[in-house]
Amino acid sequence: MRDQNESIKILHVDDEPGFADMAATFIEREDDRFDVKTVTSPDEGLQHIKTEPVDCIVSDHDMPEQTGIEFLESVRDEYPSLPFILYTGKGSETIASDAISAGVTDYLQKGNGTSQYTVLTNRIRNAVDKYHTQTELAEREKRLNLFFEQSPLGVVEWDKQFNFVRLNETAEEIIGYAEGDLIGHSWQKIVPESDREPVADVVSSLLENKGGYYSVNENIRKDDERVICEWYNRVVTDENGDVVAIFSQFQDITDRKAREQELQRQNDLFKKSQEIANVGAWEYDIQGEQTIWTDQVYNIHDRPREWTPNNEAVIDLYHPDDRPQFTQAFRDAVEAGEPYDLELRVQLADRETRWVRTRAEPQAEDGEIVRLRGAIQDITESKQRIREIRELKRQYQSLAENIPDGAVFLFNDDLHYVRARGTELETVGLSPDEIEGATPHDVFPEETADELAHYFTEALDGKTSTFTQSLGEDTYRNRVAPVRNGDGAITYGIALAQNVTNQISRKQRLEAQNEQLEEFAKVVSHDLRNPLRVVDGYLELLRKECESEHIDRITQAVDRMDELIEDLLLLARQGEPVGETETVDLAEIVETCFRTVETDQATVDLRVDRLIEADQSRLRQLLENLFRNAVEHGGAGVTITVGEVEGGFYVEDDGPGIPEDEREDVFNAGYSTVEDGTGFGLSIISEVADAHGWDIRVTDGTSGGARFEVTGIEVAT
Repeated sequence: MRDQNESIKILHVDDEPGFADMAATFIEREDDRFDVKTVTSPDEGLQHIKTEPVDCIVSDHDMPEQTGIEFLESVRDEYPSLPFILYTGKGSETIASDAISAGVTDYLQKGNGTSQYTVLTNRIRNAVDKYHTQTELAEREKRLNLFFEQSPLGVVEWDKQFNFVRLNETAEEIIGYAEGDLIGHSWQKIVPESDREPVADVVSSLLENKGGYYSVNENIRKDDERVICEWYNRVVTDENGDVVAIFSQFQDITDRKAREQELQRQNDLFKKSQEIANVGAWEYDIQGEQTIWTDQVYNIHDRPREWTPNNEAVIDLYHPDDRPQFTQAFRDAVEAGEPYDLELRVQLADRETRWVRTRAEPQAEDGEIVRLRGAIQDITESKQRIREIRELKRQYQSLAENIPDGAVFLFNDDLHYVRARGTELETVGLSPDEIEGATPHDVFPEETADELAHYFTEALDGKTSTFTQSLGEDTYRNRVAPVRNGDGAITYGIALAQNVTNQISRKQRLEAQNEQLEEFAKVVSHDLRNPLRVVDGYLELLRKECESEHIDRITQAVDRMDELIEDLLLLARQGEPVGETETVDLAEIVETCFRTVETDQATVDLRVDRLIEADQSRLRQLLENLFRNAVEHGGAGVTITVGEVEGGFYVEDDGPGIPEDEREDVFNAGYSTVEDGTGFGLSIISEVADAHGWDIRVTDGTSGGARFEVTGIEVAT
């Protein structure tokens, strides 16, 4: 903008030098800013303004070489807007009309008196002010147009209703509309519904000139593609401060936002990864002797964020036995650029010890080490797992090497044996060295190897199998299963082979013995009981025909023989496995058995309240025989107590008890300490317990009697 005190240069052209000088004197007197130069011809005037630019020309009309209008036309060829006042002594409508047509700024006829100079001065002042204002506006418009066209950003001009007035090519490219498609339309045309509310707030603030100068929002292109734009807004106000226009610069930051989001995602991922892996990062500035820790490093060391990690304090965090190693490694990194990777112990505030892996990489600039960058990871759990794995490996090694009559094999996905251990290897004439690294087909006969390869492959597919195989004269039970890592992936297969030749032989012998016992039981039941019933029948007839004390003795002998046969049959069948077990109320079955047995004046003290899994029929045989044994040895008034022990129950009486040196014999068939006992009762008890897989032992009762404890029972929950 032009300074109001700046001089105004005026060129006065008149062929009368005296008048020109006089007029110049009066004009300069009217306004001290005026600086008037005079020449006497249009040619001189043109030459002057080429070398010394002026703000206004005042020219006579009637001159010898050129008229004032011709001079005006010459000026307009070079200076289209320069103020030009025609100040002539001869006035006419024709001259005035021609002057206006030629582009004269003002027309004034010379007169008498000095007042005409005041008028001329005002005309000059008005013409110059208007000229400079128009020039400045034109320059502003030129700069604005240049700004519009050459700005690397999109530019939009809005009216005071916030409708489009114009936009540049960059703006057209960003939003996909041509300028003509948007002029007169509202801002809403390029803003999606989802963003209109916040953008409306920005528009309102701008129209009130109260803010909204920066915003980021989503815009919608003509092709409906959505872009994120960053807007810089400025308002134009009139002299009253009212908004008359708004100019906006904007750019498409969709890609930048995507990068920022990706960077944020990566930062979040990095932070989360640090938390999951328990890894933190750190940096040490050598010159400034300052250390920066990430949050996770503080977490690993259990230190608050305001704690300052200077060198001495950091060294003190390490276990006293590990400090020399860390100190030396840190010094070598700083002084010699040696990286380090150590596993050390740190001590927390509560004196708890953690294992960490600490690493450092020296960073150099211009050949000089300027910083260390590194990471630290809490490996306490990893160390613990390694110790556990080593212990498990040791236990596995010991188990595999000492497994009775068996061997353990570990194989990979190529069916090559990785490990082979066990006492049975020597039995078949093989050593671990001969097996490890080989395949089943390298070691065993083809038929055996084919079967092993089949089950090994299934194990690597996740299946567990149990099968038997014959190798030479021996039979082996094999169990093959997959081995999974911590992630559940199958890494190996394992096979346990156990020599069951003796077990099978024992089973076969037992089955043969059971068959013989069954035949024996049939013979006893049929060939002994039938004649006994005949004897019993004739005894009844004899009793009716005569009286004799010998008949009672014969009857007692027959009853004794019948009891022996009954116990013998029961004992013979105890070797049979138990039937299907069920949940049994122990207290209820104890009461039932006690009522069934001839107990004279005996009483039962019931102290059980639990459910157990058992074959109910066989359990009754066990309890009834224990009750009979108590009555036989404890007398008619014996008290029998049934109570609970861990994993089972006990039956105790207050009779004379069983001597300690006889307790190992009481469960043998035929053992009895009473004259009329069969000696089979406790043997039956032992057989019932064995058939269930229970344990039974005899000890002293609390009152000195006998106490039988039955354990190993599955207690129902």
